[in-house]
Amino acid sequence: MTEFKPKKLPKQARSRASFDAVIEAAAQLLNGGTYEALTTNHIAERAGVSIGTLYEFFPNKETIIAELAGRRMRALLQAMHKAVPETQGMPPWDGVTHIFEHAIAALVAEREVYHALLRQIPFVPRLAEVRAARAAMTDFAQFIRIRAAGTLNLPEPETDAWLISQMLSNTLLEIAFRETDDATRSVLIRELARLTYRMAVGRDPEA
Repeated sequence: MTEFKPKKLPKQARSRASFDAVIEAAAQLLNGGTYEALTTNHIAERAGVSIGTLYEFFPNKETIIAELAGRRMRALLQAMHKAVPETQGMPPWDGVTHIFEHAIAALVAEREVYHALLRQIPFVPRLAEVRAARAAMTDFAQFIRIRAAGTLNLPEPETDAWLISQMLSNTLLEIAFRETDDATRSVLIRELARLTYRMAVGRDPEA
């Protein structure tokens, strides 16, 4: 597929500010709008830059969206990795729940943006950076598997951890995108953690 790359990257602070403003303006317009209605003119206007400045860096709106997707996927991974050290000393089920809560919180904070990127714009899931982020989530699951090897009950450890990571990636998205209240979402997260524990350990966590 086509690789959507900026024409050039900014080198000075002023140019960086304009470059960033364009990307974040696209996010703001996706929040409550649609990708089909998005135009470079709308993005430039929201960003407070001229259309000439926008085209100095980006050849089209697809490239802007690709940069936005990369940023948001990195933010999601950072939220999950940040949660790992915080689980030290927690019972395993609580630790898994904590990691899921961080991932869901990052998604819900910009739910419409993530939904548009991952569910409505066909080329985004195929972007190299998005595929790399999904691969990093799989690596993250394998890291947890190796760390907790003594407590897991996985007949095919590497394969089973990969399968669980794929199920989790999609289920976390569905929980975040679901139209519901915070209390219901918390129940869903807790139940997802319980089912994950059951798959990995072979039994439900102790009450």
